[in-house]
Amino acid sequence: MGVQIIEQFICSKYQKKCEDGLFISHDFIAVIDGVTSKGELTWPDGSEGGSVFLSPMTSGRYAREILAQALKTMEPGIDAASAMEYLNQALAKAGSGRREFLRDHPEERLQAVVILYSCEKREVWAFGDCQCLIGDTLHSHGKEIDGLVAEIRCLYNQAELILGGSEDDFARHAPGRACILPLLRRQFLLANQDRPYGYDVLDGFAIHSHHVSVYPVPPQTQVVLASDGYPVLKDTLAESEKSLDELLQKDPQCLRENRGTKGLVKGNQSFDDRTYVRFAVFYPASDTKQLHLYPQKKAAIPPAHANETAAFLTHYC
Repeated sequence: MGVQIIEQFICSKYQKKCEDGLFISHDFIAVIDGVTSKGELTWPDGSEGGSVFLSPMTSGRYAREILAQALKTMEPGIDAASAMEYLNQALAKAGSGRREFLRDHPEERLQAVVILYSCEKREVWAFGDCQCLIGDTLHSHGKEIDGLVAEIRCLYNQAELILGGSEDDFARHAPGRACILPLLRRQFLLANQDRPYGYDVLDGFAIHSHHVSVYPVPPQTQVVLASDGYPVLKDTLAESEKSLDELLQKDPQCLRENRGTKGLVKGNQSFDDRTYVRFAVFYPASDTKQLHLYPQKKAAIPPAHANETAAFLTHYC
């Protein structure tokens, strides 16, 4: 069984501080989405052995870096639930110097979600709200609480429009976002809770690893893994980018067609970081079934959008 990377892309919503990550090795292909920081801490704090990182990072970006390092040492034959525990323990270790503080301040924790393909198990594993296409089947993992908070933001902004505000104003200062920010900070208390509005996230504390979604991938199948920066996921990068661009033109403040917890900020390229990787799973040449190989494509993205395009080599599993 082999894997051929067809195309890959990663882009920050602004020029720096991308909290998405893309990892490709002989054993795993992973999209990591670091949770946007709602706290004030920067990382590392100097006590977690993080001196290899030269500049302070947000919690989301540092979580991305920690998980990428952990994926390098994760056993190829590990199962899905054990993999989530392994990755979560990496975050726990990275935050060990602040553990007591983080216990009482969940908004400051190192947090990320992940979706990955295991070459040995021939499965896609999803923990959190990343998404995938396996063949023609879309698997999205949106959070109920995000939908609720998005509606509150949209309600508030619609009222602002009635009072004379404009969507152009919202791009410079975001009254709806300010309205929901206390809720966004409060919702961290519901992370990994088995209760209404609870949701799954890797955060270095107790998780429900059995909540991981597992999708077997048959041979001769195309797979797309992506972060939630793509509201409409298509089976090519160009189509996904086109759908995103259309939404940004029609609904830049994410108030109608694409209701969300944040809109397009002036000077940003999108409302969220985004990552996309497409690959094919196939039989080796010695098998009697037909082998499909694809040349890796370079993303046809304007230079202004390619500030953090990944430059990974193709690997085989």
